[in-house]
Parts: sequence; structure tokens; C-alpha cells
Amino acid sequence: MTTQNNPNQINWSFIEQYYPNYYSSDEILLSDILSRKIEGQEIDPKDEEMILGWNVKEVLTLLDQKIYNKAMNNYLQIPK
Repeated sequence: MTTQNNPNQINWSFIEQYYPNYYSSDEILLSDILSRKIEGQEIDPKDEEMILGWNVKEVLTLLDQKIYNKAMNNYLQIPK
């Protein structure tokens, strides 16, 4: 899901609402780490070491697609 201001940005309020176990998800945590890395924010040295050599943008893109799909699938299973 995208936002009106930036069509390439995921709507995280949708993800937060429909992604199963959002607050304890390793996928959500990794997405946050990779996003902060791309944005030039400081990340924990252990996280820096873990992602050393990764194509961060590519991994983040694939991960965020997976996260969005999981949230969308959960949303579509809710009885209307």
C-alpha cells in the first residue's frame, strides 16, 4: 500500500494494523534496520555487521513486499 505523498512508500499504519504479530516480528525489525541504514541513520554495530555485504536496497524492497503481502492477505481474510 502506498501513500499519496510518495507512491513508493508503504503505508505503515495499514501494515501495523493487519500484519500478524507486528510488534514482535523479526521481519518488521529487519525492515526498520535496513530503512534506517538507507536513510543514513545510525544503526547498532551488531546490525551493521549482520548486513555487511548486503545489497540493502534490494533486500529491503523484497522484504517490504513480503511484509505488505502478508498484511494484505491477513486483511483479505477478515470477514466482511
